[in-house]
Amino acid sequence: MTLLLDGQKANGKSLKVTANLRIERGDLSGQTSNTDSSHKGFKPKTLTVSLLIPYRDRAHLMELMRLSETTVDGGQRKTYRVVNDTAEAFGVRQANFSDTIIAREDDSLAAWRVQFTLSEKLSNPERVETRRPANKVNQQTGSGSSVAAASVPHEANTPELSGFESILKRVDDYLGPAR
Repeated sequence: MTLLLDGQKANGKSLKVTANLRIERGDLSGQTSNTDSSHKGFKPKTLTVSLLIPYRDRAHLMELMRLSETTVDGGQRKTYRVVNDTAEAFGVRQANFSDTIIAREDDSLAAWRVQFTLSEKLSNPERVETRRPANKVNQQTGSGSSVAAASVPHEANTPELSGFESILKRVDDYLGPAR
């Protein structure tokens, strides 16, 4: 079994690729024992890759690290074309490095046990979601007429003032005319 990232082979021995699809759901049971749940979508598929790189092939580990740290314009992680039987069976065509890359020394062999995760980029559910038309927003209206549409002048809408209030209004108007 081989793994190619943009045509670059992930060199190592005992290559194993594990594919994972996470289906998000929400619990609708509240405080009851009901089993109802809501579907919240499919999350990107991931490929967990593990392999063994002998110490004498240090360059292979360095190349893998270079691939994982590659960025494109704007500092975004590089997206790779993935060629692998498991990835093809899961429908993963493009992916980028995610989570962690672990290289630990093997207990009995003179080699590193390397493990890393590739996360799917531009998945089919993601493409479908971007093509789906946005939900239409309905305009809400209330009964009656709008305030702006009222043809009554502003002066007529003010409540009638008591004697003392009318004196205060005249003083207010004299000191600071209305804007």
